[in-house]
Amino acid sequence: MHCLYKSLMAAAITGLLTGTAAADQAETKGNLEITSEDGNFSASLGGRIHFDTYLFDNDLEDAISTTEFRRARITLKGNIYDWSYVLEQDFAGGSTLNGFRDVYLAHTFLNGEVRIGQFKPFRSMAEMTSSNELTMLERPFSSATGLYDGNQFQQGIGWTGVLDCFTLGMMAFNLRDAATPRNEGVGAAGRLSWAPINTDHETLHLGTSISYENANQNSSDLLAEADYAGRRGPSQLMALTPGDLGGDVATAALELAGSYGPLYLQGEYAIGSFEGDYYLSEAGFEDEFGAPAPFFCDPQFGCFIGDQTIHTWYIQGSWMLTGEHKTYSKKRGAFSSAKPSGDGLWGGAWELTFRYDTMENRDFEHLQASSTIIGLNFYANRNVRFMLNYTMGDDDFTGDGTDQLGLRAQIGW
Repeated sequence: MHCLYKSLMAAAITGLLTGTAAADQAETKGNLEITSEDGNFSASLGGRIHFDTYLFDNDLEDAISTTEFRRARITLKGNIYDWSYVLEQDFAGGSTLNGFRDVYLAHTFLNGEVRIGQFKPFRSMAEMTSSNELTMLERPFSSATGLYDGNQFQQGIGWTGVLDCFTLGMMAFNLRDAATPRNEGVGAAGRLSWAPINTDHETLHLGTSISYENANQNSSDLLAEADYAGRRGPSQLMALTPGDLGGDVATAALELAGSYGPLYLQGEYAIGSFEGDYYLSEAGFEDEFGAPAPFFCDPQFGCFIGDQTIHTWYIQGSWMLTGEHKTYSKKRGAFSSAKPSGDGLWGGAWELTFRYDTMENRDFEHLQASSTIIGLNFYANRNVRFMLNYTMGDDDFTGDGTDQLGLRAQIGW
């Protein structure tokens, strides 16, 4: 099946490039794009490669220093008459369904577009930032790498659009992506952002988002988890709502961000409510959370897990040492990378970065994890970037203080 899938995709792309070449128009400015002579059909080919190296300074946990392809994506997008489509495969995530990222069709509606298929729910400014535009190697805890752990892409229907200086997105979805089991869990999310100031020199952004997920038959567990020492390092489970119990999770968040010349600052504060009402044995609790329960566990029934409230917030910023300015995308309601003013090794742009990120379960004593990150980014040109992060991790619950040095070589087109 994998060979058949790859053969069909190759044949489709070959057909676009060869079968229509005589009459259709090809553009190669920045990427490869084919448009039919009548303008009713188009296809463009893009992609990204992120190659990472992780080196750990271990404490209590035994993290493994390694290298990996964080992302290796091919993206096909275009139009068929007045409908558009996106088909994105991440080969670093697996083949066929395991690697599906954005896969949807869309239609223009009310200064925006309706999407049907698989894409990101509209929640969290960090989540709406493209992986090609991230200030750090990874997103903060208020995203699918923390509060919405494992739920970055969902299947459903949504609308997103720009109304003057407002950006709005709404989505209703099933609690699965293409690679996860069929289930009857459902959810909804919405995000509103406002940029009252947005010029070539300065931007002010305010935003808010809400999300609700209700697990049902065959749903995976709903988790909040903190990778406090970076990717591939130790992680701390912060909250758990078992999918087979039909529990729900609700979150709300506030955003504040801005830029002024070469300076940029961004922060979010999110609160999540995870439904509980179940028991874990003492051994089971320690296995799930990594440390003994900080409260009394009944000798017969075990440790009672009630409703849990999660608070997470971060503040991050950067200074473009070479004077460039981070641009703002009204379509996403999030910041993009700065574009270097020159090319070449010494003609690129340099960016000094920092972040403090923390997550806490207010119902379990000492269940808190945080990370402090300092970094340096070098933009060789508009498509190639090199990133260096030093992450100082801190897990109050287990006492672990593992650190990580992370490096990335990135190209996107």
